[in-house]
Amino acid sequence: MPSKTSDYLFDLSPHTWLRKYRENSVLWILAMAFFYHLLSIGLMYGGSALVIGIIPEYEAPSFPVSLSLAIMSGPLEEGLFFGIPYYLGGTVHSVLVGGIIWAVAHMFGTQTFALDSLAYANFLATIPHLFFSLRTWISGKGWFAILFHSAWNAAFVLSHCSTGILSCAIFGSGDQMVTEILAVASACSVMSIVYILHKRALIPAMTFRVIMILSASVFAVTQVIMATKYVQSLFTWI
Repeated sequence: MPSKTSDYLFDLSPHTWLRKYRENSVLWILAMAFFYHLLSIGLMYGGSALVIGIIPEYEAPSFPVSLSLAIMSGPLEEGLFFGIPYYLGGTVHSVLVGGIIWAVAHMFGTQTFALDSLAYANFLATIPHLFFSLRTWISGKGWFAILFHSAWNAAFVLSHCSTGILSCAIFGSGDQMVTEILAVASACSVMSIVYILHKRALIPAMTFRVIMILSASVFAVTQVIMATKYVQSLFTWI
């Protein structure tokens, strides 16, 4: 019988990063989460140094952030880019496609699209997280991916705010507050869709359709409002 150490080494090996975990206990997945996110930190800082070396005039994007929006991105991003593809597609490849879109979106989380201002470090940092979320969802622990995503975002924002790297607030004000309200509505609608997809076999067909239509409508409306009134992308945080 293989030892725990060999099982951990197997799950850490890159050739298994599109497979379920050998175990799906909370402690096991927590260990995987820290492994992948240590890689994220390394890629983020290493990538930043590399980009600065290649693009001398490059300045990493910096803008005010709120703790509430960073936390809310957990259920919104996990549900939209991993949960829904998982339940609709049912394959690792459908989740992978959603994850790739999510990762690339982080590179454009700025108000300009010039090559010397894109969020390259954010993009690099999402790559290990992509595989963590993918494996966690297909291992049947999507809820853990959501909670860890929010907790990681909160820790990341608080650490950067405390050192003065970012300008932060618990809640935004003005247009930022409106964005946060829309983000809450978006996250709730996405979580509603994920939940009814998860419970589809137990929900009457008519109830399923009504909830799906209402949830999708709320999400569409919030995204249209943000797209037309606010240029800055919502998907900024890891």
